[in-house]
Amino acid sequence: MTTRLDVWLTFLLSTASDNAIIVLDRDGRITQWHGGAERRFGYTQQEAVGLDFGILFTPEDRARGLDRQELAVAAASNRSEDDRWHLRKDGGRFWGSGVLEAVREEDGAVCAFCKVLRDRTDVRTQVDALQNRLALAEEEGARRTESLALVGHELRNMLGTLQNAALALARSMDDSIRSKSLQLLDRQLASMATLLDDLGEQWAAAASRPRLRLAPVVVQEALELAANGVRADVQQKRQALVVTVPAAPIVIQADDARVQQMLLNLLSNASKYTQEEGEIHLTATVESSEAVIRITDNGMGIAQEILPHIFELFTRGHPADHVPGMGVGLAVVKELASLHDGGVEARSAGHGKGSVFTLRLPLAGPRRTGHVAG
Repeated sequence: MTTRLDVWLTFLLSTASDNAIIVLDRDGRITQWHGGAERRFGYTQQEAVGLDFGILFTPEDRARGLDRQELAVAAASNRSEDDRWHLRKDGGRFWGSGVLEAVREEDGAVCAFCKVLRDRTDVRTQVDALQNRLALAEEEGARRTESLALVGHELRNMLGTLQNAALALARSMDDSIRSKSLQLLDRQLASMATLLDDLGEQWAAAASRPRLRLAPVVVQEALELAANGVRADVQQKRQALVVTVPAAPIVIQADDARVQQMLLNLLSNASKYTQEEGEIHLTATVESSEAVIRITDNGMGIAQEILPHIFELFTRGHPADHVPGMGVGLAVVKELASLHDGGVEARSAGHGKGSVFTLRLPLAGPRRTGHVAG
């Protein structure tokens, strides 16, 4: 008898044979090993079958329980997406982008999992190179800001000197001295005023960004608090809000209030654009050096022409949806994520097909930059 899993495997093997295709039993043990799995991981089919799924994860990710987390997310929401470093048999690593889907019996019980994974080390290398270039640019910007501050300090010292000269001029009765001093004062004060105006504009731009008060934040606790914050709205619409997090604490260095602001904006947005009795899944995991928080819904989705602009001010969903709001919340999330050296992404298959928002924040450790309250 042909099962749903058999149909999946036939389709996957015919369309993406270069990808690793792995079938697991409900407990996470490998039962089938197809496509590019041997080439990617170095295990033959005979070696791989019977091994625990976690053997493909790095030791640090296994210590965080992220292999079990991936299974738990797929079991709860049918699908789990992860981008992370994976471990080869020889100890080497590659950056894999994968999807784990749950296979269910007719009664809804999970009977297996199917994992499709592709090697995207090339993309990760490019991202790392871009991040290094960005870090260098940020360091250069920091040096320029420091230089501007020093220039401003020197200009103020010069201004004090000129003010003293002006006072001496006021007390002098020598016409020649008065004339030369007035010309000098006029030229210097005009130049200084222009420079100080320029400096003031740059300082004002920097000061307009929120200042962060950084401290260790446990992601699981932050998610629980945010979920409680939208619980009333979710219950009013009879929506299901499912939170799935790993047991091992995920710790970021962040401004707790700003993290709540981001999470509440994203969760409120998901509830707002999801119909009554819809589903919202809130999950957390770790990918490389980042905590990754995903908010997935089966709501109205995002039209493809709007998706590239979704984080811009006053951008809203489909006009026909008549959802209240000014289109500011997502722009705020993007700005706050950037201040934390993180980022936020949106994905949707189109209007009416749900959406996924992914918030990435660096794990606790040294920061490259910072807009930190001093």
